[in-house]
Amino acid sequence: MTLAQINSFVPLWVVFGLLAAFLSSSQMLLQEKFKGAPFAMAFWNKVVCALVMLPFVIATGLPTNPFFYTLLAIQALMWVISDVVFFRGINEVGAGVVSRLLPIGTLISFFLWFAFDFDLAAAYAKAPAFSLAIVFVFSLSAFFAWHMRSCPVTRKAIRVIWFTLFATVAGTIFTKIITQQTDADTGVFGYIFAEALIMITMWLVYYAIKRPLPANVMFGIKTAKAGLAVGTASAFTIAAYLYALYNIDNPAYVTAVRHLNAVMIFFIYRATGRPNDGKLWAGFGIVACVAALIVLKAQI
Repeated sequence: MTLAQINSFVPLWVVFGLLAAFLSSSQMLLQEKFKGAPFAMAFWNKVVCALVMLPFVIATGLPTNPFFYTLLAIQALMWVISDVVFFRGINEVGAGVVSRLLPIGTLISFFLWFAFDFDLAAAYAKAPAFSLAIVFVFSLSAFFAWHMRSCPVTRKAIRVIWFTLFATVAGTIFTKIITQQTDADTGVFGYIFAEALIMITMWLVYYAIKRPLPANVMFGIKTAKAGLAVGTASAFTIAAYLYALYNIDNPAYVTAVRHLNAVMIFFIYRATGRPNDGKLWAGFGIVACVAALIVLKAQI
């Protein structure tokens, strides 16, 4: 079945958004399992992303728009910090808490995007009833995500991942703008590959100056194996996320679907018999909100 045939049944942004949610939950759970040193894991994650994407880049080629790479380099400055914070946050407070906090930025991203797309803002203004319903569902989704788990979100948890939360909002907007600089054929794989190389370079320079970890930890076999698992999941998570962005006007919709990873982690915990104090009603609430967003989006 072709993508066009799939799109006739389910919007492609939904298909790829769901795939991104599943893969990102796998990525978070793998990091939770390995508990690799955050800086080393962030580095190896991008090394693996570059290696995984290399065959695709050879097949499709790279984008030719220089502005694409300019924006990508600027965004990479943010991600080199955010990725380290993300992995450290999972190590310190767990995948459940991290996946519970990140959806807070979805509603902010939804409104913020209208500052970059006035035509879309005008389209929503012409359908106020549906627009208000969409805002309500986004808010409800964040509410359910907040109540997904009974574990307290302490000041420590917020302090640990606040930059990742900020990067989620800013990155959602920035990534959508970057995708507008080239088509999906070269943009998806070129984005992941080029961004990985830029970030790897930045981290190597930082490592050479600061030496934040011993070499046997940074470049050890154990860390590399953990990075291989997490990085493979990460590479395809980003690819699915980018394909979803190419098929939607407001990137916040993709973020909302992607945050189903909190629900997926909940059920994976339950299926594997791990300690799980999550709330079933909140999980189904998130699923219902995503379904409502899909239906409402079709009306505008």
